[in-house]
Amino acid sequence: MKLIKVCTVSALATGSLAAQGIFNVSPNDGITESIPLEVTGTINFGWDDNLTPTIEANRGDESAYTSLKVGANYLNIDPQTNIDFSLKLGVLYYLDNIENAAASDTYSDSQVLLNVSHNVSERLRFSTRNYVFYGLEPDYNYGAVNDRTNEEYLFMSTDNSMGYKWTERLGTYTGFKYDDLSYSGGDTRNDRKSLTLYNQFRYVLSPQAIATLDYRYRMADVSGGLDSDNHKVLAGVEYRLNSTAVLVAKAGAQYRKVDSLDASSDPTFEIGYMQRVNEMFRVRADLSYEINDYGTSFLGSNFENNQAFRISLAGDYHLSQKLYFTGGINYVANEYYGGRPEDEVDVLNLSIGATYKMMDNLAANLNYNYTNSSDDGDTLNRDYDRNRVQAGLTYTF
Repeated sequence: MKLIKVCTVSALATGSLAAQGIFNVSPNDGITESIPLEVTGTINFGWDDNLTPTIEANRGDESAYTSLKVGANYLNIDPQTNIDFSLKLGVLYYLDNIENAAASDTYSDSQVLLNVSHNVSERLRFSTRNYVFYGLEPDYNYGAVNDRTNEEYLFMSTDNSMGYKWTERLGTYTGFKYDDLSYSGGDTRNDRKSLTLYNQFRYVLSPQAIATLDYRYRMADVSGGLDSDNHKVLAGVEYRLNSTAVLVAKAGAQYRKVDSLDASSDPTFEIGYMQRVNEMFRVRADLSYEINDYGTSFLGSNFENNQAFRISLAGDYHLSQKLYFTGGINYVANEYYGGRPEDEVDVLNLSIGATYKMMDNLAANLNYNYTNSSDDGDTLNRDYDRNRVQAGLTYTF
């Protein structure tokens, strides 16, 4: 079973999917009209029945918690420049004492996203997509961290590209992507830095279809483990099913060399689907498969590869002007191998939420989140269940 990363189609909303990377998920995906700057403040109260799921001795510790968050959201769409900005600065405090000394009772829960695309001319286009997260919880959209950590981590990603239209049918996207994952505590052996250089050829087959050919070269600097060089070649198609639905499918081969070890080749693919069904309902589905370096470093010997398969489903439904629902499913199958006995971990995450607009500037929210991790090996010890329920109020300034 080979590794995977989820393919998202967020860039389709701005017409530049080709070179944008596959994990940049924005809350404004699929929205076609500008949104003025909104600033919000949120207070939540919740219950977590498994604070430290990856610490076997304290697995099952539970606590009530409260969180405060300040947010901002802005979307500008015009024929020349698109700007997509989202900010969430939060802090979370557990009300009960946490028994494990490695864990704290106060944590950050913050992220910022900034995507900009600019048409210099009818032929030339520049794009940049940037994302930063600092906190404990897994970020299933990017796939770098799959479990709640015991110490805060910082994940940063920047993807920058230039698109050029050579003829009426032929175009290219050329760019680079830099990712940086770093832990603030004792798990620095899993710090990762990677640089990806890529080029994509795009050929218009019809008003609805574009054929694509991608080449990507990724260099990974692995703390506490083995560095790697990765080459990917993928052929695919972007097909607009109708005015509100887009399907993106790519498949190919990955050639991987881990330090002094023999090179290997494996299949890889990315599939994404996004549709704004109507003014009330929006849905996205993503599927991917590849080999990467995340989570391979441990005390003693390390794994050489992480092979994973990812499925992601997300949607939101506006029942009325006052009430809307959100939901999502993430499934991640990781297989760690090479350098020590193999270990397989499957993670299933379910989330559902409801928001009710009580007044023009005040909304109440209710959310439930469930995670199940199944581990069939003796190395990681990641068999656990986790439930979280949360209620709060959001004020829009």
